[in-house]
Amino acid sequence: MRTARSIRSLLSLALISGSLLANAQEAQPVRSLEECIDLALVHDQRARAADIDLRMAEARVDEHQANLLPKLRGVADIRRYTDLPYQLLPASFFGGPEGVYREIQFGTPDNITLNVQAQLPLVDVGSWEGINVAREAERLAGMQRERSREEVALELSNAYYNAQVLQARRTFLDSNLLNTEAMLRNVELLHAQLLARGTDVDRLRLQRDQLRTQRERVVAQHDQVLDLLRLMMGLPPDAPLATVPASAPVQQAQSTPKATATLRAAEQGVLLRQAEIRLLKRSRLPSLHGYGLYGNTGFGPIGSESRYDLYPVSYFGAALQVPLFNGTVITQKVRQKELELERAGLLRDAVADREGLEQRRATRDEALALRTLSDAEAQVALAERIRRSTLLQHTEGLATLTDLVLADQAVREGQQLYIDALVQLRKAQLELARLNGTLLNERP
Repeated sequence: MRTARSIRSLLSLALISGSLLANAQEAQPVRSLEECIDLALVHDQRARAADIDLRMAEARVDEHQANLLPKLRGVADIRRYTDLPYQLLPASFFGGPEGVYREIQFGTPDNITLNVQAQLPLVDVGSWEGINVAREAERLAGMQRERSREEVALELSNAYYNAQVLQARRTFLDSNLLNTEAMLRNVELLHAQLLARGTDVDRLRLQRDQLRTQRERVVAQHDQVLDLLRLMMGLPPDAPLATVPASAPVQQAQSTPKATATLRAAEQGVLLRQAEIRLLKRSRLPSLHGYGLYGNTGFGPIGSESRYDLYPVSYFGAALQVPLFNGTVITQKVRQKELELERAGLLRDAVADREGLEQRRATRDEALALRTLSDAEAQVALAERIRRSTLLQHTEGLATLTDLVLADQAVREGQQLYIDALVQLRKAQLELARLNGTLLNERP
């Protein structure tokens, strides 16, 4: 417990230093990881493009369903014959010999047709299977959307944790810089009293300058990571942003694992190929369509008054279409889809095997990182006690500057070990959340 409190006290220096600069800088809003992920899922281009892909798939389902609705069409046709149409009538009709035909021109120069045509699919297995294929494609688009959202959440979480780690590293550097400057002041006083060598002062000054350079580099890296977070969250480049200070995470509670979006998309690819094969095979089945027509046909001009006479026309019926032979096109397409189905099954099995291997590795990495983090906390606390004790001994002349530098170096090595273990633990926990399908935490 004491070691954990020691680490947390070191990490809290960032908040203390922030409060000291409150009068000089505008307060930066602290955003949690969940808030950042929610903003990124709304503004990131990949997530938005995946949303559009899903809506396109839904529109295709609606399009296929609309094929089963009745079709109604109005037709208006106006014709003027420059030459009236001919018709052959038997000559016997006019008292002539059998087997002889006589051409007759009859009709009016102008013909007007006004009618309404209706068509209704009664039995159309191909259209129904087309709807099933579109629905399978819609489910696949939904899983691909979830995978895109997981990629956005994973990338943002990595950037967020990187910002936390850099902030913790900056806190350690600030603490080390304060300790080094304190030692430098003590050694400068000893050097003024001829109790320390000038090389000792120069060594501590070099160490101070190195720490300042490292701090500047960490600050620049932290600003770059915050720029990436702003970009993914849709914030302006100059928007103030701060992350929650890093803390030693505990082992996460085991949540109910589920298949990842990648594995479910691979499985859905298999189902989509199966639906496409059924569609091709059932396209050989007959289809039955009902149809009807109602309207008027006009003839004219008639008589001296050039009138037009309209006569009603209406009918309804049904048409049965039976595909008899279309070569071997359907057979070849079915064969091609069966090969695609076999390939999709192999890819699905490969994804399952790879994710199982990655899950076992991530579990081991998490356990190792937790142990390493606990050891690093104890080492940092021990190194801090040794440095304080060595500093007192050096003040009393019982320890050399070399002992003091070595004690300070041990503290920095323990801090670096803590940072590295924290990074590895965050990476392992993120990977486990992805492989367990819980990375989005049931976000809509």
